[in-house]
Amino acid sequence: MKPKPEPNQSQADHEALERALQLACRESPEQAARFEEMLRSKPLREVCERAAYRLQVKTLKLKPWQCPPCDVRTDAIGHGYGCSASEVRLRRHMLRLGISVYEPDPRGAIEREESARRNGRGVGVETVHPVP
Repeated sequence: MKPKPEPNQSQADHEALERALQLACRESPEQAARFEEMLRSKPLREVCERAAYRLQVKTLKLKPWQCPPCDVRTDAIGHGYGCSASEVRLRRHMLRLGISVYEPDPRGAIEREESARRNGRGVGVETVHPVP
């Protein structure tokens, strides 16, 4: 049985979180075991968010002090973790395109969406996130 989206969660976020957990578990048997163990003691949403975080750090090749889009908690550019111009702008760009901030491969998703829009096949996914 597939989990249902949580209240106030967009379909895009739900799908991205579900996909992140699936992809993280496919990385290796050890990763699958790690996430299965987490599922025994933590809520599904939290485990999926950890998977999304892990994959975004990996796919974006982030340094330890850099924040992935799923962890940016403000729309204000400033100082500190999650507030740098590049971090906030990436998150804003994803939201403008209708891409979930939990997307496991943010740059790949942006490229696919921009390509689809250039070719007249834009998806136009609605999101519950405010867009500046």
